[in-house]
Amino acid sequence: MYTGELELEKFLQEYGRSRVIIETTTRATLNRAVGFEHKFSKPFYQFTTDEALEMYRSAHAISVVSLQNSNLVLKHAARWFAFQYGMEASDAYENMTKEQLGTVIDVEKQRSMILSREDIDNIQSNLLNAIDRAIVEMLFQGVGGESLKELTFMDASNVDRANHMLYFKTGKSIPVTDGICDMLMEAFAEDELMSFGSTSRVSKVSGNSIYKHRCNVLSDNANPNDKADVERRYRWTQRRLILMSQDLGIKLTAGGLQASGLLHHIKLCVKEMGLGFREFVKTDACRELAQRYDIRSEFYSQVLVEKFGQYFE
Repeated sequence: MYTGELELEKFLQEYGRSRVIIETTTRATLNRAVGFEHKFSKPFYQFTTDEALEMYRSAHAISVVSLQNSNLVLKHAARWFAFQYGMEASDAYENMTKEQLGTVIDVEKQRSMILSREDIDNIQSNLLNAIDRAIVEMLFQGVGGESLKELTFMDASNVDRANHMLYFKTGKSIPVTDGICDMLMEAFAEDELMSFGSTSRVSKVSGNSIYKHRCNVLSDNANPNDKADVERRYRWTQRRLILMSQDLGIKLTAGGLQASGLLHHIKLCVKEMGLGFREFVKTDACRELAQRYDIRSEFYSQVLVEKFGQYFE
């Protein structure tokens, strides 16, 4: 019996009751596994270890953590299908090791440090703090500015939920979804941060913006014209990216996340407008997109061709 959509829906409902999940990521993991059923002529919960590894290789993952997360989903799914339908399941997911998953990492993609939308979703699914998920998302969407001031001074006043837009004093405007608005509001209100690593320590924090400070530190008014305040917020954000990188085993930088987001949106625009990449870079839409990601040079089209041309050849 191959796995049908009805069975997947039943499992997602059951799995979602017992743990916090990002459903789109979990569904993508299941759909990828089901997509290999015809190739191996068996349901995904009966795949051998080698077959499971071949499936994982197709995901072009850049982090062992994201593959461990996928394997956890499939391990629970295999148990559930075996129990629910009385089917025999293999032990491939149960016995999969970190070392085995490390053999199917996409090394070339990892070196390029260009992350897809799915990569971002996987990273966010492994971050415990809303503030960290928001930092990753905002950089991917093009929020940055000089010394990351747009990001680090961002608060609820920048969010226009009714029109699904973010507005900044620099003149930048960015369309967003309801989901991103919800993420930002959760981040602004967050007053406890989980530590990274295995200690699971909780710290009380203050601040109604992206930037947070410890409760035992005297609060100061946000001042984007104060160099010391700008530097403090910039270093705080960079520190969180370093901690995320260490925890997830993947290097996350502000520049890398912004480059990934820019390429993602270029691909969307190229597809939507039905143009080739080199045609698109000559359009006003491309100029506006480049400015959103703080590329303001009059030679922006050449900058983009040199930076991203390899992804369209």
